[in-house]
Amino acid sequence: MSHHPEGTVVAAGAIVWRVRDGELQVLAVHRPRYNDWSWPKGKLDPGESLPECAVREVAEETGKQIELGQPLPTIRYPIGEKQKVVKYWAAQVLPHTSPSLRGRKPVKSTAKHEIDRVRWLPVGEAHKIITFPDDLRPLDALIDAYAADRLDTRPFMLVRHARAKRRKAWRLPDNRRPLTRNGVGRALDLVPLIACFGITKVDSSPAKRCLDSVKPYADAIGTTVRTHDSLTETGHAERPLDTAKTFTALFRKTSPRAVCVHRPTLPTIVEMLRAAVRPYTRGALPRKNPYLPAGGVLVAHVADWESGPVVVAVETHLLRVHV
Repeated sequence: MSHHPEGTVVAAGAIVWRVRDGELQVLAVHRPRYNDWSWPKGKLDPGESLPECAVREVAEETGKQIELGQPLPTIRYPIGEKQKVVKYWAAQVLPHTSPSLRGRKPVKSTAKHEIDRVRWLPVGEAHKIITFPDDLRPLDALIDAYAADRLDTRPFMLVRHARAKRRKAWRLPDNRRPLTRNGVGRALDLVPLIACFGITKVDSSPAKRCLDSVKPYADAIGTTVRTHDSLTETGHAERPLDTAKTFTALFRKTSPRAVCVHRPTLPTIVEMLRAAVRPYTRGALPRKNPYLPAGGVLVAHVADWESGPVVVAVETHLLRVHV
């Protein structure tokens, strides 16, 4: 999660989009207290990640469960002595049958005196009705992505396993080395975070520390973790080409998926991802080791074109630490 200066109010929301009769539409909400039209959004709850906040706020204010797509421009503006920062994503309504819903926490609906109307608006109409000009920046980015055929994406998530017991303190085979208590806490934190992106498939190295990092999510959505020996540390050390081949095969599959890997395999995997990055890709892949901290997550938003998969946006989420 990003660090913001003291006195900053952090919020998150989404521009939920759909195409009806060839027309791009977005979901706006009306607040009677201010008599304004804006995007569903709200402040971060304690211990909540930004993606979880965006998904929860949309569910509370519109009654719709969404899956997050690519990040949109962040808005900053002063409120009194403080600054407010609102992080936005493009998002789509999730089908009621999506297993990722089982990984989410229950939500309560916002009271009618806070949000009294929710409307799908054609983007041209949204431009006229949305009250604050700043709110048009993420909308314009969404419209541009749609025009360039880069709005409809799927998430490909890399998870570095959570903190494991130290090698020196472990006498048994390395692939059986377990997570620490802190690592187990992070694995549980991953459940609602992974669920925000509508992930339905989970792959992993068969090492216990990797499996145990993503098994809570797989259990929550009622799926099994598929393992690949080529993703282990030794598999990668002996045959890095096999690791690259496995990664490429997983990257090309069109289901939203999470893949749990080890630190030593990340340079190979990140370089493979880099080949699918373009000059217009929003965000950036990490450039130096360790690429991700223990329990960290990288989400690549992938557009599937005839020429192959292209990464149109990248984001990372580094979870809070359990003390």
